[in-house]
Amino acid sequence: MKKLLLAIMSILTWNSIYTTPQTRYALPFDKVIIWGHKLHTHTHSYIHWAFSRAFKHLGYETHWVDHTDSLAHIDLSNSLFITEGQVDRGIPIRNDCLYIIHNCKPDKYKQLFASGRCMILQVYTHDCVKRNDPEISKCFHADLANKIIYMPWATDLLPHEIDAIKQDLPLVHKNKSAYFVGTIGAGTFGNIDQINQFKKACSENNITFESRKSVSMEDNIKLVQQAYMAPALQGEWQCKQGYIPCRIFKNISYGQMGITNSQTVYELFEGKIVYNANPYQLFYDAKKKLDSLDMQELYELMDFVRDNHTYLNRIDTLLHFFEQIYAQHQP
Repeated sequence: MKKLLLAIMSILTWNSIYTTPQTRYALPFDKVIIWGHKLHTHTHSYIHWAFSRAFKHLGYETHWVDHTDSLAHIDLSNSLFITEGQVDRGIPIRNDCLYIIHNCKPDKYKQLFASGRCMILQVYTHDCVKRNDPEISKCFHADLANKIIYMPWATDLLPHEIDAIKQDLPLVHKNKSAYFVGTIGAGTFGNIDQINQFKKACSENNITFESRKSVSMEDNIKLVQQAYMAPALQGEWQCKQGYIPCRIFKNISYGQMGITNSQTVYELFEGKIVYNANPYQLFYDAKKKLDSLDMQELYELMDFVRDNHTYLNRIDTLLHFFEQIYAQHQP
């Protein structure tokens, strides 16, 4: 077990990320098929978008399709498929391909699991700790026996894009708004109560609270950068479960100070972002921090995301773990 954990620990090694991808991983694939949601049609489409950007950047032939698309122009042999359970209708099940699945019905992929050609990607929650799944890094857990890895999502920017944003930040003109991109809703899994508490504090300080959905990455970057602040607010259920939203990684990489009402998110960033479990008080804590923020402090946070929380990192993590699974099934 110790040797296995040491091997998996290498998945977070930054130095390997820019080597030639086709020769770096001991896995039989040379192209990537994102069998995914069309952009803006589902919240998970933004994850598929980020995977697609990252794989293309790494030099892989990458296709983003679903069951409505013609596959006649694509040689599917030796492909790595990435999909999600609400969109895997019609996905080709092939014994010469690899599959990374999220929230799919596993029976459909039973023969692929048996041959070490399928693995499950799940998001991190505190359930990993309760089950004693081996920890490979903070908020990263792996269950090799069941072929499951748990991790947070990431920013959709690539490392060089974050560096470019850092150069331009001093020129950005700020407005008097608090900007939130994402779903706002009620119920057990909702965040409307937390949003309303934060909005109340905004109103008391003549700050306009703006929320958007289904915006392009370019517009999102612009809106986040120009805002006075951009909180990553979560509902009670997400906070208790330790769910880490991609929003916190995006906001920081786009050039905003991290602002969260989640203790798990706060701890992941080693206490270097603004945290208060009370969204109303969180506004005032964030205001105090922003009024005296040293830009170097923000740049270091951006570097932390650049070096640890892009989809290049996530791909490296996934594929190194997949190597462990695949190797177990080879003669």
